[in-house]
Amino acid sequence: MSTVFKDGIEFILPGIQKAYPRMWAEGFLSTGMVFFTNLEIFRAEEDSERGDSLEGTSVTIRQGVRCTANYLNPIFVWCGTMENEPETILATWRDRDTVIQITDPLAFTQRVRDAAVAHEARILSLQVGPVTYDKDKGSHRTYHWAEGLFQKNHQFNGQKEFRFALVGDPNLEGTEHIVLSLEDCTDIARISGLTG
Repeated sequence: MSTVFKDGIEFILPGIQKAYPRMWAEGFLSTGMVFFTNLEIFRAEEDSERGDSLEGTSVTIRQGVRCTANYLNPIFVWCGTMENEPETILATWRDRDTVIQITDPLAFTQRVRDAAVAHEARILSLQVGPVTYDKDKGSHRTYHWAEGLFQKNHQFNGQKEFRFALVGDPNLEGTEHIVLSLEDCTDIARISGLTG
């Protein structure tokens, strides 16, 4: 976790971890290569942990009416977890053998923002935050345009997901990934767990 003070208010950022194959983890630490995946890929994915046909769909309750909305712009995500036990993470993502811990979430977020601004693809905005698991019943929260990007069905609540979402220009439709380079990340991340 990390703490941020702004205008006399203390914000606590959660710890963020992510499971990777060992080679990807080492590449992330040394080069800061971060792959943001188009939500369309997760909508089509058949794996029960990764796949979600409603990924990015917003389900809200407004004045007693269930409202569903999708986004026209392509959305690219990098997803970590707020789960802090590497063994639990690796038990969930069985095709991964290494867990990376983002030790400074604020610095990581700032580097993602700066790399997104500098990227050749037209990225319209960056949204960051925890996922809620209220899509089944519909959110009653005050409307926010990006809430569907951070909303999943209850069946996924064990993921404890913390998500970084890039909203792309419509011309990026059909693009599978946006790759950002944050450069050496050993000052803001470390390996927290390994199998084998």
